[in-house]
Amino acid sequence: MEKLCFKLLELISLSLGLAANRMNAFFKDQSSFIRLNHYPPCPSPDLALGVGRHKDGGALTVLAQDEVGGLEVKRRTDGEWIRVKPTPNAFIINVGDIIQVWSNDKYESAEHRVVVNSERERFSIPFFFNPGHYIDIKPLDDLINKENPAKFKAYNWGNFFTSRKGSNFKKLDVENLQIQHFKISE
Repeated sequence: MEKLCFKLLELISLSLGLAANRMNAFFKDQSSFIRLNHYPPCPSPDLALGVGRHKDGGALTVLAQDEVGGLEVKRRTDGEWIRVKPTPNAFIINVGDIIQVWSNDKYESAEHRVVVNSERERFSIPFFFNPGHYIDIKPLDDLINKENPAKFKAYNWGNFFTSRKGSNFKKLDVENLQIQHFKISE
């Protein structure tokens, strides 16, 4: 997984006009992790969500899912939820918030959710590729100039991650920390 993620980072860097290895140093002491998800069948799937709507806070997510599916992505143009059809022997790649910030909004983190199935259990295995906890996340200097000023203030990945994880499954009176909290007003 790590090798695939570094290759994807290379391709993203090149697409932004940067050196292929531009982002590699951020992952020297990475805080990546893998999670095993199990969603039991639910007789009333319209009354339950496997995972509520969210954007991934890290750099990249590589998802392996079974044939049952349940992943949905929100289409930006009209807000409609689109089901992602499972493809055998393939991964789904999500660009996360960190890539959105580093690219200064040239890439956008996709909002997604998981719905449960009424008859079959579902399994998925996401790998979250994240930089070191000490890394400050901000638009890359190489992409900032007078015509394209920074669209985000810097934030520390470790603090951001800890804050999001601490509130992951709690009902709070405030919204979970999101990158839009670091967006610079235009």
